Amino acid sequence: MSAPPTSAPSHPSPAPDGPPPAVPIPATPGQLAWLDAQIEAWRAEGLLDDATAAAVRARYVAHRRVTLASIVLTLGALFVGVGLLWTVAANLDELSPLVRFVVVVALWVGLLVTAEVLATRRERLGDVASPVVGAVRLLVAAAFGAVVFQAAQSLQVAAYEPALLGVWALGALLYAYAVAGVGPAVVGIALGASWLVRHTADASNDVLSVTLAFATAALAAVSVGVLHLRLRARADAWRPLGVPWREVGGLLTLGALFGAALPFAQETRAGSPLLWVVLGLAVVLAAAAVVTGHRLDRLEVGLAALGLVLVVLLALWRPEADPSVASDLAPGDWVRAVVAVAVYLGVASGYAVLGGARDSDRLTWAATAALVLFTTTQAFAVFVPILSGAVLFLAVGVVLLGTGVLADRGRRRLLAEREEGAS
Repeated sequence: MSAPPTSAPSHPSPAPDGPPPAVPIPATPGQLAWLDAQIEAWRAEGLLDDATAAAVRARYVAHRRVTLASIVLTLGALFVGVGLLWTVAANLDELSPLVRFVVVVALWVGLLVTAEVLATRRERLGDVASPVVGAVRLLVAAAFGAVVFQAAQSLQVAAYEPALLGVWALGALLYAYAVAGVGPAVVGIALGASWLVRHTADASNDVLSVTLAFATAALAAVSVGVLHLRLRARADAWRPLGVPWREVGGLLTLGALFGAALPFAQETRAGSPLLWVVLGLAVVLAAAAVVTGHRLDRLEVGLAALGLVLVVLLALWRPEADPSVASDLAPGDWVRAVVAVAVYLGVASGYAVLGGARDSDRLTWAATAALVLFTTTQAFAVFVPILSGAVLFLAVGVVLLGTGVLADRGRRRLLAEREEGAS
């Protein structure tokens, strides 16, 4: 995508006899710069007249995906949400349980009404997506958690009960789909994964069970996100909600693989019945996504499934000795460490490429950061006693450069073959 223009783009003015659409389509400055260039080229070639060109251009308005206002509002919503939960945790001893519950519910309902009033006003004015609406909706999802935990306190339910996270996640997701809100969807997806991991850790706190719970949630999330691409008709408004499902799923895969690859010896157990039920459901969802999806969809689901298999293998393949003492490490432990680095390099690189193919900078940067963090961790946890961490970074960098060169050569060869076939 081309960089945003340094000066105002020259494009036709909107047609005087054709009013712009009620809801403009947001586009980044780079996208608008590309569109302006294409419109000028189409006009020069006679494909568009002035009126049609003006009508096309009037459908799009400049809108940056990430702005200072959106960052500040999102951070503010997160801080206020944490404050609400903290207030509930403090138990508001000055008030009776019933009054505390009524206050928290009234606050949640007030935020809910405010968010939808702002959203209705935005739609009436024909404005693009507002970060204020998104921030308030994020607060609504957080405040629902305060309602859940306050109700649990009133009913003498332990605050560390995993089921509370499940109820919170379900409420956030229901709200997200009711208003087609991305922020509440992210909250609900993350809480749903936390619920599964927390329940599994309480039942069987070992490396295999916990990392398998992460990987299972990842496979289910990615599969659900891919299935969103097949939505049609009335459910078309929910298609954007597939993005957080897929991106959170990718992060969960990288996190699960990170945990399974850590070189700490520990026994493994069989997990919990809930984990195996969710795993079976995730496999069914993955199969449905693969059958109904396109090539890129199958690649994304396959990457999550590969991550799950690798998590199980690395979790079962535990080190035999303390990794802090190089003389105690067995040859198999060194082999495991090298395999873990290579595996993580492959999966993280796959997600970085997938982020580019999906036009998701967030996923690309997250995969890159995860790779750097993992390499640093492995360097200090395993290789430092006899191998400099700098050498490990050099080795990984050389592999990445070589992979990039080979990928670019393959791309150019495919283009050349396509041109020969066309001629």
